[in-house]
Amino acid sequence: MSENEYEEDTSSPETGEVDPWGDIDDLGPAVTPTPPPESGDGGSMFLLVSFALVVLAAGAVYLFGASRQADVDEQVALESAESQLQEYDPTEFTQEFDEAPTSIPFEDPPTTTTAPTTTEAPPSTIDSTVTGLDINPDDIAMVFVSRVPGEGYGRAAYIDRDGERHLTQLSCERIDRNANGGICLSQDAGVGSSGRGFILDAALNPTRGFSLHRPSRAAVSPDGSVVAWTGFTLGHSYLAEGEFATLTQLISVNRGLAVDLESGFTTRRDGEPYFHETSNYWGVTFADNDRFFATLGADDQTVIVEGNISTSTMDVKWSGVSCPEISPDGSTIVAKEMSGDTFRLTSIDVETGARRLLGETRMVDDQVEFLDNDTVLYALANEDEGTADQPAFDVWALDLTPGAQPRLLLPFADSPAV
Repeated sequence: MSENEYEEDTSSPETGEVDPWGDIDDLGPAVTPTPPPESGDGGSMFLLVSFALVVLAAGAVYLFGASRQADVDEQVALESAESQLQEYDPTEFTQEFDEAPTSIPFEDPPTTTTAPTTTEAPPSTIDSTVTGLDINPDDIAMVFVSRVPGEGYGRAAYIDRDGERHLTQLSCERIDRNANGGICLSQDAGVGSSGRGFILDAALNPTRGFSLHRPSRAAVSPDGSVVAWTGFTLGHSYLAEGEFATLTQLISVNRGLAVDLESGFTTRRDGEPYFHETSNYWGVTFADNDRFFATLGADDQTVIVEGNISTSTMDVKWSGVSCPEISPDGSTIVAKEMSGDTFRLTSIDVETGARRLLGETRMVDDQVEFLDNDTVLYALANEDEGTADQPAFDVWALDLTPGAQPRLLLPFADSPAV
């Protein structure tokens, strides 16, 4: 991307409160009522009512059949998932966590009164259900969103240190969590919104709720003091250029205050204020509780910005990349970069800016998660499993070493976080 691909504008964006209620006229054009039949037209009315009843009956039969077929499809998908999960060997998975680094710059997790689990987990890898109140944070190796078809689809789940899967009662579309806290974005609508967000403690207990737009990205700072979320206010895909809009907020967990990236921060390019009327921000990743990276998109161009909460500023760092995630040691960012006609994962040296495409050749429309300083996790759709209403995803792991190939880490899972 050249330096002139964005038009520089030193003016500030317009701000102001937005009335959430629309005028009645905004609901659409008025509908002219159908006049009542004239007297003596009883025969026509009888035929009209009879025809309407036939249409309604046919519709009911169709809906009943469609519902039955959906139930059958869900049962078939569930049985397939159960079969694969029973055959899945978590040995490699648990070995990954046995080798997890101890140098992650997290502060010691806060003291918790959460009672540890006192009973052994049920043997089933699907139906083991616990509530957040019974989770010992030290038992959590990784959290994720379950994509096993059935009643547990879309619920927050976690892998314990023995590789067993556990469901919680919390519904999440996206989740992020570390030893000091987390955030869950749910499709369940709040008042006047299209979703609901929850700030979590280390044991996955919701401590505060907030309204949000359609969930897209979630992040938590290493010390758990700040969380970030992105939601779609228009559209639902970053691939639809010019047809989506986002809102990204940072939330101070302790103060319960939020700030929008677009209106609450000054963006700069080469030291000069920078604003574009079609700007969208998304995909925050935290280096610490003050410094973060995010995506800035305008028209069909994307850049990664580096922000500082203490100064309320963001500076353009790299062009042509999006959805950054920073490694625990702060040395590497893995982001998406367009290569040909598809998104590829690329690593960026934070100090030098040097880039290198990674070994995953499939399109990854996701923000990755670092398992450790040398390995990233991400979700890919599994077209051979799931249903139309409950699509399947799997979590894959990819080493950053040149020549490394992706490997399946966790089937029927999405939005991994460690």
